[in-house]
Amino acid sequence: MTGKLDHIGIFVESLERAVPFYETLIGRGAPVIREVPELGLRLAFFTRQGGEIVELVEASGRTEMKHGDVVVALEVDDLEAEIARLRAAGIKAYHQKPTDNLPLHRGWITKGDGHGTIIELCPKGEVARFVAGGAGGAVAG
Repeated sequence: MTGKLDHIGIFVESLERAVPFYETLIGRGAPVIREVPELGLRLAFFTRQGGEIVELVEASGRTEMKHGDVVVALEVDDLEAEIARLRAAGIKAYHQKPTDNLPLHRGWITKGDGHGTIIELCPKGEVARFVAGGAGGAVAG
């Protein structure tokens, strides 16, 4: 693990209601919107060149997350090795395989296993490339 924060995700009830608030709060302009219907997700990414990513997540599918929950996404150099390392230490870490509209292989530690916090493990640079359009998926807004 690099020990670096990759991004932060915030679960919201509605992107339409939350986006104007976050546009004003963090001052980065309009976000990149991504639709992931196969997972029941709509995502809004606020980013700037060379800066951190703040992701808003609207979930309509089955999930343990609720409005206000936060995902802490950590950067990893080697996802497979990191999941193996965590499992060897007794931490339950799971794979999230890529989908058509979210072509990222990621790791997860669930809210229940993460002491109330959802931890996402992200291969270095992959989320930034996805937001920029370099990892597939269409920009919806």
